[in-house]
Amino acid sequence: MLGAIIGDMVGSIYEFHPCKTKDFNIYDIRMRMTDDSILTLAVMKVLMKHYPINYSKESLEGIKKDLCIEFINTWNKHKNIGFGGMFYNWCKESYESKSILKPYNSYGNGSAMRISPVGWIARSVQEVTILSRAVSEVTHNHPEGIKGAEAIALSIFLSLHGSTKEEIKKIMVNKYYKEIEYLDFNELVKNYKFNSSCQGSVPIAIYCFLISNSIEDTIRNCVAVGGDTDTIGAMATSIAEAYYSKDKLSKFEDEFLYRMIDSNVERFLKDFYNMIGINKFNNKE
Repeated sequence: MLGAIIGDMVGSIYEFHPCKTKDFNIYDIRMRMTDDSILTLAVMKVLMKHYPINYSKESLEGIKKDLCIEFINTWNKHKNIGFGGMFYNWCKESYESKSILKPYNSYGNGSAMRISPVGWIARSVQEVTILSRAVSEVTHNHPEGIKGAEAIALSIFLSLHGSTKEEIKKIMVNKYYKEIEYLDFNELVKNYKFNSSCQGSVPIAIYCFLISNSIEDTIRNCVAVGGDTDTIGAMATSIAEAYYSKDKLSKFEDEFLYRMIDSNVERFLKDFYNMIGINKFNNKE
């Protein structure tokens, strides 16, 4: 979750002003949390309320209802942080009508940008599938929207449970996105354009993680590739955190927290990690 927030913030200033290089200031004071971070925190809040997760139909329906309410309340408090148009209108109409609208069949990457808490909470691949669907389909019930979120959540889960990059790549290529096998970093830097769909951005995010050597390097890959950099950064770096830094707070994460992230957000993150038994904040690199 910390990784998702850092990736979102770093990418926030390059979404519409492509950088197309790995050489940039990663602590730029213009960086901010956008909808990617805010909705990740909303998902965390709801899952904390329901933890430990009961995967019965009734319990999942309760999670979905609470997610809708939390999303709408979050929108009402943060209307100007860059919500996608369909999500914005869904929240607005739900709020004004005092009723929760049906999901809007989106395959946008909004489902995948907020999914990282699922990868940390789930205890099996089956639970990843069930919980990521529940979190996604309250808005993004298109098969591609559900698939994209599941791919990110599963990459996180696999990273947390000892899978190698080659193992993660094999699963992602065989089950989700064959194109990952053929992506080339230099070609992406040269030619990749903005694409906010799951199918157009999730494979890019996974690839940026797969070719990285650290959390920071993952983010630099995302910014250099360009496109929807805040969301690609949120997705890729959420995997990178699970892979590189599940048991310790890296120097880069610690520095970013100190310089860039509000103390209230840091406390909330610590509460979540402590709840699920992750001790990284007490074990600095």
